[in-house]
Amino acid sequence: MRTWTYDGTFEGFLTALALALEGREECAVAREGAAEPGLFGDFAAAGADPERAAAVRGLFERRGSAESWHHARYAFLSEAPGAEDAVLAYARLIKEKGAAADDMLADARVKRVHALSASVAGEAHMFKGFVRFKELADGTLYSRIEPDHNVLPLLTGHFRARLGTFSWVIHDARRGRAALYLKGRLLYAPLTQAKALEFDGKEEQVQALWRHFFKTAAIKERTNPRLQRRNVPLKYRANLTEFE
Repeated sequence: MRTWTYDGTFEGFLTALALALEGREECAVAREGAAEPGLFGDFAAAGADPERAAAVRGLFERRGSAESWHHARYAFLSEAPGAEDAVLAYARLIKEKGAAADDMLADARVKRVHALSASVAGEAHMFKGFVRFKELADGTLYSRIEPDHNVLPLLTGHFRARLGTFSWVIHDARRGRAALYLKGRLLYAPLTQAKALEFDGKEEQVQALWRHFFKTAAIKERTNPRLQRRNVPLKYRANLTEFE
C-alpha cells in the first residue's frame, strides 16, 4: 500500500489527500516521519500543489457542504493519531454520497471526524477565554499557551478583532510555533523558547492586581472546586495568571 507523506502544512496535507483520492489502489496519508513503511508498502512525498489542494477543498464544499469542509479542517487540526486517514476515509464518503454523508451519524467514518472536529472547536472556544497577555518592554503583548490541539490558527481572528491596533504574540509552546500580529500584519513563525523576553516594568504589578481581584471577587460560600476544574481544567492553569 502506498502512503503519501506531507510536510506538516495544511496545503501539504490537502495535496496528499488529493493524490490518495486520485489513485485506484488503497492509499494512506501520514505526516513525514510519523510512521514507517511496512514490508509491502512504500512512502511517497506529496509535496505541495495549490491546485490539488484547492480541488480537495472544492470536493468538500461542493460535493459535500461548507459544514463538511469545516469538519475536515478541524479534524486535521486535532493532530490526533490517525486523523489523516480518518479525513481521507471521510473524503471518500463525501465523494461517494455527497452532502448526505454528514447525516450518516451512525457511520464510523462520520462519527470519527465529527468527534475530532467537535473536540477542536471546544478547545478553541475555551482558549478565547484562557489566553492571558503580558506586556513586553516594547509594548507588544505576549501570551504562552499549550493546547492539546493545534488551535492557534483558530484564535487569531478573534484577537485581531478584539485587540485592534495592538501588536501581540500568541506562543504555542507545545508545538514551538507562534502567531505574531505586528503593525497590522499577521504571520506564523517557529518559536521554541521565550525565556529571554523582557517584560514591561509594571507587568508584575498588573499581574498581582489581577490575582488579588480574582481572589477577592470569589464568594467563599459558593466555592465549587469540581465545577471550576471542569470549566478551567488543571492542565491549562500553568499559563493563567490568576492560578500562578
